[in-house]
Amino acid sequence: MVRSMTGYGRKDDMKGSLRLTVELRAVNHRFQEILVRLPKNMSMLEDQVRKLVAQYVRRGRVDVTISLEGSATISPEVAIDWSIAEQFLKLSREMDQRFSLETPLTAKDLLLFPGVIHTKETEEAERDELASWLLSEVDTAARDLLSMKMVEGERLYADLTQRLLSVNKWLEDIILLVPSSTQEYHNRLHQRLSEWAEQAPFELDQQRLAQEVVFFTEKSDISEEITRLKSHCHQFKQQLEKEEAVGRKLDFLLQEMNREANTIASKANHLQIQHLAVEIKTELEKMREQVQNVE
Repeated sequence: MVRSMTGYGRKDDMKGSLRLTVELRAVNHRFQEILVRLPKNMSMLEDQVRKLVAQYVRRGRVDVTISLEGSATISPEVAIDWSIAEQFLKLSREMDQRFSLETPLTAKDLLLFPGVIHTKETEEAERDELASWLLSEVDTAARDLLSMKMVEGERLYADLTQRLLSVNKWLEDIILLVPSSTQEYHNRLHQRLSEWAEQAPFELDQQRLAQEVVFFTEKSDISEEITRLKSHCHQFKQQLEKEEAVGRKLDFLLQEMNREANTIASKANHLQIQHLAVEIKTELEKMREQVQNVE
């Protein structure tokens, strides 16, 4: 089933004091283009976000905007480097013996020496948790976008299918008119040439005249154009049923269909056929406008 290239997806969520907002806006574009805007401290996730969104978008431009408000509470973990503390203690005792000092170190003294005590931030773990949360919300917003694209795609499918039925109906009407129109054109051309021959100041070769009538009648034959247009209509219907990006193929087929309709209108020497060809061209133009939205 066809999908629209346009759509919108959004997800808001809270985690502690943090508020995460993910917005996806999809518009028409010839190829797949995904632009990601992330907070500076989460910029390393850009490629992952782009690949994640790409799973739900086959063609079109998608602007992904992610905002993060508030601040994470990072709990510091206090730790003691025992090897450094032991070295300070050993040196202190050696100094006491060398200089006959009586200033034993207390635990408080040791804690003041550089490197003995340090804080280990749990930032890395929290960053991983934040990244996992962010990617999960992006996935939810992308699913929301896909849902909207599919709903719009159903409308496009229904509209294009109905218009294609109209084109096929008018084409069948043209097919019914072709035999009589060809004979009418043959008779009309033969009559005009015969009238001209009667007034000509010289004698004309009647056999050659009949051959020329057949030749010009064949030049106005539109059977090949009708066959090709019917084939294009059939291919168009097949493409509408596919589960892939078909927008560009549909656009190409419509160009070919319009070319055949133009030729039918120019070659056919029959007012009603020309009128039907114009109706087909008008409907094809409306279909092409719709196809610009197909993924």
